[in-house]
Amino acid sequence: MKASDIKTIITSGTVILAVVLYLLFNNSSKESEQISDEYKITPELAVEATGNELIEAQYISINDGDTFRVKVNGQEERIRLLMIDTPEMNYDKKDPMPYAEEAKSYTLNLLENASKIELLYDVGPETDNYGRLLTYVFVDDVLLQELLLKEGYAAVRYINEPNNTLEKEFREIEETAKANKLNIWEHENYLQKDGFHPEVIQN
Repeated sequence: MKASDIKTIITSGTVILAVVLYLLFNNSSKESEQISDEYKITPELAVEATGNELIEAQYISINDGDTFRVKVNGQEERIRLLMIDTPEMNYDKKDPMPYAEEAKSYTLNLLENASKIELLYDVGPETDNYGRLLTYVFVDDVLLQELLLKEGYAAVRYINEPNNTLEKEFREIEETAKANKLNIWEHENYLQKDGFHPEVIQN
């Protein structure tokens, strides 16, 4: 076999390999995009489902991953994200629970860098027993609850009808994070029926 023939074979093989790798990674990327968008809850979907209107808000400060303060129509309000729960920052002796700091940091980054923050009530009570507003929160048209659930920083909890219009979507998003053992789901039994159990991780 001539040297030129060998060179041609090697070149052809390299090209074929490059094409195969491109197709594999390209398909993988498309699949990832489809998965990430599979349960995307848009403002339009949520508005139609609840029958309520979006309310503009401005970020002020944060307590933990699911609780923070905003200004609405010039009035300072405390927000409690509807239907999710993140680990508490002020737990036993004011020490944060595992993943509490990560959840808080994640929420803080989104709120501080948002060009637009919008609140949306469900069809039930608008406040809890502590006077906090119970809302869905959109950050630049992306639902904050969805992002926290997808990253495994939050769990679906405190379901009270009729304030549960998007419960089905929330649970589907949560199941994906659980299946991938993301963050709070990395440790079996960290979250139990009565809440988070730090001793499962700390002991």
